[in-house]
Amino acid sequence: MRMNGPGRGSGRPFCGPRAPGLGVGLLVLVLPVSSASAQIVLRDVAEAAGVSFRHERGARGDWHPVETMGSGVAVLDYDGDGAPDLFFVQGGEVPGTGRPPGLVGALYRNEGGGRFRDVSEAAGLGAPAPVEGHGMGTAAADVDNDGDADLLVTRAGTDLLYENRGDGTFALRDAGLNAAGWSASAAFSDLDGDGDLDLFITHYLDWSPANNPVCARTIAGEPVRSYCLPDAFSGVPDLLYENRGDGSFADVTAAAGVGLRTGKGLGVLAADLIGDALPDLYVANDTVPNFLFENLGGLRFRERGLPAGVAYDGDGNALAGMGIAAADIESDGDLDLFVTNFQGEANNLYVSDRHGVFRDVSFLSGVGRPSLAWLGFGAVFADLDNDAAPDLCVTNGHVLDNAPILFPGTDYRQRDVCFRNLGGSFEPVVLEMPPAVGRGLVTVDFDQDGLLDLAVSRSGGTVALLRNGGDPAPRAILRLVGRVSNRDGVGAAVVVERGGQRSRSVVTAGSSYLSSGAREVWIGLLPGVPDSVRVRWPTGAEQRVPVDGPGTFLVVEESNQE
Repeated sequence: MRMNGPGRGSGRPFCGPRAPGLGVGLLVLVLPVSSASAQIVLRDVAEAAGVSFRHERGARGDWHPVETMGSGVAVLDYDGDGAPDLFFVQGGEVPGTGRPPGLVGALYRNEGGGRFRDVSEAAGLGAPAPVEGHGMGTAAADVDNDGDADLLVTRAGTDLLYENRGDGTFALRDAGLNAAGWSASAAFSDLDGDGDLDLFITHYLDWSPANNPVCARTIAGEPVRSYCLPDAFSGVPDLLYENRGDGSFADVTAAAGVGLRTGKGLGVLAADLIGDALPDLYVANDTVPNFLFENLGGLRFRERGLPAGVAYDGDGNALAGMGIAAADIESDGDLDLFVTNFQGEANNLYVSDRHGVFRDVSFLSGVGRPSLAWLGFGAVFADLDNDAAPDLCVTNGHVLDNAPILFPGTDYRQRDVCFRNLGGSFEPVVLEMPPAVGRGLVTVDFDQDGLLDLAVSRSGGTVALLRNGGDPAPRAILRLVGRVSNRDGVGAAVVVERGGQRSRSVVTAGSSYLSSGAREVWIGLLPGVPDSVRVRWPTGAEQRVPVDGPGTFLVVEESNQE
């Protein structure tokens, strides 16, 4: 993170009209309506839904940077009833200060009817953490392939894996996640193709309470202390763990080649970005070049962010990467990438030119210039109106709680924003809710009405649950169940062909910032029923899925049969 001026993206013109200026509303997001789609409305209903979680930063006047960076949110069906539940990570006390650890987080069970109930204690997540650490991120996945969702919590300190017992409770497991340091985002993926989920965890800074320099800015002749930005610290390697086959892990960071690179990792995404059917790893680094770890097979990786065009922005600047989102916004069968950055730096939109080479079209697409006004963290692509064109949403908030004093005109609490996909360019509209300090952001249809909603975690504040109150629109929803592949179908691609275009969605377990969202694949049907829908499993098997009309919800079990 740093304060600097904007860069400008480069590349050939992005198809479609340039996006106009920001729209506004009253305590509600209203995106302009095209002739092809219905209106979209998002409202914060967290209080009415019974979600009252408040994040505790653990700030005690010592200006530890971990106090301002968290935390995340995960979507999971922990009790197997088919309704999405929510887990929010608690920050708590800073490790190494001698203060006892606090709670790990809060689990909210979906009761139906748009209501949640805090079941943290009953589920075994209501006790303080057994070892010290400050909570950061989370990812939910079936790591032991037993049919239920387990829960990872990353921390500045010791990371924790909670095993789902299958009876609505969790138990802390000694899973081999023993590396010390400041962990941030995590992603599960079957990186070696053996049918179980391996784990990649970004590591941020070489920080500890003993290595906490005094950082200040002179205002009116007087020093004003603030949190140190990342240039005050060295970077550290990220971590790669191989699943032993039973849900426990072995550290293979060095052997895999990941440990050869030192970054300042915050966001991570695991997906096939090169086009060879192997899941790669994209890491958003803070103030140093982003990484693209190409999967070479055999659990070996090489870093190729620079030749791929995703290490820097279009002008060759290393920016303050935070969160990551991916979608096929061009409907050409390749995933495109979005990265959030610091205030004064444009968020980056990289479109794929196939074969793992990307172009920065941030400004040409309409997402770059508006983002200069905010400090972006969590980001998601979400087809909010089921028109088969993924929209983009970003949650914003500064990291310096005294930013208005240090940099007049800068807000600590900031407004969130969505970008309406106009079919070739994006139109920004600010969410006119009270500004907050946004961090994690995920998609979840929590009321199961067929419209994607959003959940937002915030630093030092209450969460937001944004209900999509737009007009109903036809859609199909696929939930994938692996049999030879991992049980969650993580890494599977859903390819939709429609009118000569081929769009791709991928199932992930960890993205955005410190978070993991719903794993169902959404197929908007407002343009009509697709010509074909196919699932490409991590094993390489393909199967056709019958999507014959609107309102379809399909559980797709892996099969080699067409």
